Amino acid sequence: MSAPLLAGPASEPLAGPFAGSVAEPLVGGGGGSRSTGGPSADGADLGLDELLLAASVRRETGVLLRLSLPVVLSAAMQLLAVVPLMSAVGGLGTVALASMNLVSIYAGLCGAAAVSGLPMALDSLCSQAFTAASDRRVLGVYLQRVLVALALVLAALYPLWWNAQAIYQRLGVPADIARATGRILRVYFFGMAGAQAYECLKSYLFAQGLRRFAVVAQGASLPVAWLCIWLFVSNERTSLGVLGVPCVTVAAVAVYNLATLAAMARAGGGRACWGGWSRAALSGLGQVFRLGAAGSATALFDSMSLHMVDVGALFLDAPSMAAQAVLSLVLTCFWLLGTSFGVSACNRIGNLLGAGHPNRTLLGVYTALAMAAAAFVTLCALLIGNGRAAAGVFSDDPEVADAIAAHIVWPAVGGAVQGISMAAAGVLRGQGRQALTARMRIASFVCVGVPVSAAATAGLHWGLAGLWLGYVAGAALAMVGQVYAVLSTDWDSEIELCQRRIQASAIPGPHGGLEDTLPYGSRPGH
Repeated sequence: MSAPLLAGPASEPLAGPFAGSVAEPLVGGGGGSRSTGGPSADGADLGLDELLLAASVRRETGVLLRLSLPVVLSAAMQLLAVVPLMSAVGGLGTVALASMNLVSIYAGLCGAAAVSGLPMALDSLCSQAFTAASDRRVLGVYLQRVLVALALVLAALYPLWWNAQAIYQRLGVPADIARATGRILRVYFFGMAGAQAYECLKSYLFAQGLRRFAVVAQGASLPVAWLCIWLFVSNERTSLGVLGVPCVTVAAVAVYNLATLAAMARAGGGRACWGGWSRAALSGLGQVFRLGAAGSATALFDSMSLHMVDVGALFLDAPSMAAQAVLSLVLTCFWLLGTSFGVSACNRIGNLLGAGHPNRTLLGVYTALAMAAAAFVTLCALLIGNGRAAAGVFSDDPEVADAIAAHIVWPAVGGAVQGISMAAAGVLRGQGRQALTARMRIASFVCVGVPVSAAATAGLHWGLAGLWLGYVAGAALAMVGQVYAVLSTDWDSEIELCQRRIQASAIPGPHGGLEDTLPYGSRPGH
């Protein structure tokens, strides 16, 4: 019987045709790796006296920047399709616009929030296994396992999407808007499902230090998206009306999934960690669902904290409602950057834990948090200092511009706090501690965010500022808790937990595609 897939030191080479064809782990900074950072020549950990050397800090900063930039670019490229799509929807009339707002809420609460934790689970599992496993083809089994879990959850959700029209009508939504929303959601479901599958593929490849494919895939989808917007929405002769909107999404998602699969098929593009389809993916789903549920809970309450402000603004005056649309967009930009820091920190810390480098891990943690703090505090200061000019860019209405300028400090501060929090959450996700992040986010929202918003708005009559005060207070509490949890971690103990987790996941049999039938063990809990 062959050795377990995940047993043994990270330095053991792969056997057979997979030997020498994998990407280098992100466990160092020097020495000739083609990936972002690559291992040092001897693969050794840093000494305590080397941690704060300028060369070590500079090298770690460079690694994290190279990990982050492609994520930021690929996410920003998605906006190049979303903005013209929403502009085209505006030409379809008020019913279409109202329907898209309901689609966004429904898709978030009954779709993305329920499954977004599964790619996060893959972040933890693959990042650690890539440097800890003697046979990295186990990453392919992890990917298959998460895709199986994703398919099961999506199958359970689709009846809710199919009956969205009836649900909205029961909630009192006008019949024409409910009908349009239901038609969109029945097709848009497949775009959402494809987008989540893409997130899983990204997590699998990101854990291996592969990044550029994301920019290429999003770039390939843009011309298709623009063509479909013109063909299915804007052009009167070929427009499908509101049904054209989900068709655009499905087409774009299909293209960037195919582009990503093409990147995976290349030698050095993730293929070496695949290893074929395996029945082992059908077992051990409990581990995936536990990690996924915690990640989904975090995403849900992050979304609810912002929607609390959006919903509350509906009961204020018209300038405040219009201003909130802009303020929400400003916060979304902070979230975009925060996501890149979170993903990069997760992959980096997971790789270093798997490699058994506690001192490099400590340096990576401090560098990630310092970079996030510097970036977001700078953006916050720039936005506050230029608030009046920024308000004029978004609105020509003097009342709305005044409301934006008066309140822009809130998304600036809230975005900075949220960005640092997302970096800390990425570190915790790299450890597999999503449950701790979820508990902190739920507690901060329920115990601080909602009560503070209610008191400031209803009691003190602070209006839009009161709503934002609750958001910032809840986010600040979550940030402090997560940063404290990260800084108080015993990294030697964490590496031992990582190694035990990897050993418990070993399959004592050959990895010959469908020949593996023995289940993985469960993950030791934190």
